[in-house]
Amino acid sequence: MNRFYFFIGASLLLLASGCEVTDEPAAATAPAAGPAAAQSDIARGELAFTTDLAQGLSTAQQDGKPLLVFFTARQCHFCHEMARESFTNRQVISLSQQFVCVLVDADTQPDLCQRYQVRGFPTIQFISPRGVPLNRVVGKRSSQEIMQQMQTALQAIAATQNRTGIERL
Repeated sequence: MNRFYFFIGASLLLLASGCEVTDEPAAATAPAAGPAAAQSDIARGELAFTTDLAQGLSTAQQDGKPLLVFFTARQCHFCHEMARESFTNRQVISLSQQFVCVLVDADTQPDLCQRYQVRGFPTIQFISPRGVPLNRVVGKRSSQEIMQQMQTALQAIAATQNRTGIERL
């Protein structure tokens, strides 16, 4: 009986943890023809992502929107599942329009993963329009959990605007 509970506990821990970062490079895959096909193996769902964090930060500051930065890796099973299940949810897509969404591919942008201390995938880091890190989500999450974290980020921005009359985060 103890072996059964050990197996269940270990399985739940594995599911909650997502994909880990390793020092070994991901296995190379042969890219399909064309630039759009080369990006098709990156988990993105239906959110309107930019892949340039600097441009995303600039746009966020201009528009006064927080950033939703999705750190993913091509070989991350949980990244693809979350993108397919949560980033196609109509409510998540609608709420994402209040953010500047940035996709960081760990395989091509490991420096950004290191800068933001990303140790597992998927990771979503919410950042204020001024570049201040807000809340973070690590591991595969449901649509409901992602929407709650999106609301938390928006509330943090609104709270600073209400207290000061200007956005300080």
